[in-house]
Amino acid sequence: MKAVLIFAGTTEGRELAQLLSASGICCLVCVATEYGKIVMPELDGVQVSVGRLDEEQMRGLTEEGYRTDSGGVLEYGAVVDATHPYATEVSDNIKRSLNNLNIPYLRLKRDGNPGVCQNEKSIRCFDSHEDCAKALAGTEGNILLTTGSSALSVYCSDALKERLYVRTLPSQENIAACEAQGICGKQMIAMQGPFSAELNLAMVRQFDIRHIVTKESGTNGGFAEKMRAAEEAEIQAWVIGQPKESGLPFSEVVKQLQKLLGTDMMKEAKVEVSLIGIGMGVDTMSIAACRAMENADFIFGAERMLACAPAGKEKYPYYQADDIVSVLLEKKKENFGKTIKAVVLLSGDVGFYSGAKKIKEGLNKNGFHDICLYAGTSSVSYLAAAAGESWEDAKILSIHGRKDVLRWRAELVDFVMYNPRTFVLVSGVEDIPRIGEMLTDAGLGTCILVCGYQLSYKEERIQTLPAKEAASVTRQGLYTLLVKNPAPQKKMLTPMLADADFIREKVPMTKEEIRQVAVCKLGLTGQAVVYDIGSGTGSIAVECARCSPDIRVYAVDKKQEAVELVKKNRAKFHLQNVIPVLGDAVDVLQNLVPPTHVFIGGSGGKMRKIIETVWEKNAGACIVATAVSLETVAEISKAETDFTLPEGYRLDMETVQLQVSRSKKAGNSHLMLAENPVYIFRLRLKRQIIDKTEGVTKNQER
Repeated sequence: MKAVLIFAGTTEGRELAQLLSASGICCLVCVATEYGKIVMPELDGVQVSVGRLDEEQMRGLTEEGYRTDSGGVLEYGAVVDATHPYATEVSDNIKRSLNNLNIPYLRLKRDGNPGVCQNEKSIRCFDSHEDCAKALAGTEGNILLTTGSSALSVYCSDALKERLYVRTLPSQENIAACEAQGICGKQMIAMQGPFSAELNLAMVRQFDIRHIVTKESGTNGGFAEKMRAAEEAEIQAWVIGQPKESGLPFSEVVKQLQKLLGTDMMKEAKVEVSLIGIGMGVDTMSIAACRAMENADFIFGAERMLACAPAGKEKYPYYQADDIVSVLLEKKKENFGKTIKAVVLLSGDVGFYSGAKKIKEGLNKNGFHDICLYAGTSSVSYLAAAAGESWEDAKILSIHGRKDVLRWRAELVDFVMYNPRTFVLVSGVEDIPRIGEMLTDAGLGTCILVCGYQLSYKEERIQTLPAKEAASVTRQGLYTLLVKNPAPQKKMLTPMLADADFIREKVPMTKEEIRQVAVCKLGLTGQAVVYDIGSGTGSIAVECARCSPDIRVYAVDKKQEAVELVKKNRAKFHLQNVIPVLGDAVDVLQNLVPPTHVFIGGSGGKMRKIIETVWEKNAGACIVATAVSLETVAEISKAETDFTLPEGYRLDMETVQLQVSRSKKAGNSHLMLAENPVYIFRLRLKRQIIDKTEGVTKNQER
């Protein structure tokens, strides 16, 4: 068994030591200062050597080998250079110390920010501290120096020293270096990171900083957080670029060590995923969400969402679960033994018409279970506050990207008609005139539209206008809509329309009392699909559609005049969820979606065929049929024996006869005039289950 010698100085060096310890591999970690030892956790099989070493001392340490607690000595199977990328002299000493020792040298390369000097705004880049200090001399304003103490003397010229605020690690060596250069009191900030963008920004504001100086120190060096603070404070960032170096990323170093030591170190990376609702934008995000984003290694989201992400982060313009999972699986392979943190940015709130649900399901399906959701400010709550409205009793509807147009149109008119406030999430400006036209056609043109445009952005605008003037809204952008109805109607919860309420002309109609009983016998439920066969005026279709906007009704009739009349009554009652269908029922039913409930008011002599067709489409459909002729009564009565029932089912039939009499005034008296008797049949199928243990047939209601 061999050990590993690590010359540390970066977070990556500490993480490698932790992985080696977890894999049962001994290692000696060399750090330059006592502070370096303090931040190194106690780990099994890991020893720490403190002090700056020259080439000869490094060679002696390597030749000496790793001394175990039992007094034994292990040879080093590899030397890993995990020193700071700017410590080029130290790296040169390590390589020279290994001459002729036949011990492999691995350079652990810190994650950098390639191209940052060319791509980021308000950033000036330099190859050396000397060039940076010379350029700073021609500026005004306070300077926050975050490059450590090694190059401090370069910046402590008379032209700069009075403006310097030096942030350094709180070790005695660093404090002494600052004092030696005359940096003391409030000019010296001795703190241990990591530093969030918020903390960097607080320091910038506290000391009235106009310039921040940093090395291009990569993800673990907090470079992105410094850039974010500089961007928000609108100050200049001065960056000392990383020296060009060869080296291997963490994952490749681990692979090389496995080969050299003959030991499996493939400890699977831990992946933490945060699904963050950004609300209306970065200004409306919670502090906890911002902190999670600052600490992320990778950030996913649509292009508009990624604009909220801190500068310098690794970003992916993905918001579909499959794409996100694909990247995370690859990152998991590349980051052995490490904890990687991913963030997915989503608009609004993660629990409100959000893609978070599907993404979470996709992550779980692929083994990612460490998921945290962060709430955001939804456009509804934001618009309510901006408009000075409450929303605890409001209806909320999203039509954004919805393809079920008939359903959402029915829901919208229903919500607005019966509620004082309805919030609508729309796809874009084109929906505003469309909604205004719908409401105007439904007699709701005086309702007030409160249009929230580009909420939380600089272009934010709240526009209020009557629904009938909605066509005047034409500006492209993001909208959320509030519809205010000053006089909402009270909704009837039972079928109670009178015969006189309908447009009748000369088309037959199921009479009022029969209609009410028949609709009740149907036992409608939410999201029902209803066939009204032989619809006539469409009175049954209208009553069913009025029960709930999520009920869809197909009004089928073979006469053109009946279909036209259905359209008129649909318009009169402002119903979007009634669909007139012209044609013979037996033929047209084949092309309709399967029903859950069927009313047959007229069969054209094809009662048996119609019922059998319905059962072929859905054996669970409840069928209600009315009959006035004895022939139809006889035909339905023999349904159990004469009709073709689906295999494994038996018929359950209920029959009711209604005889209705209505009063009519005759002189000073009132006479009761009888209507024709009507039979109402309700037909349902029950599944038959054979209990083989008892040898009997049991019926189960479907």
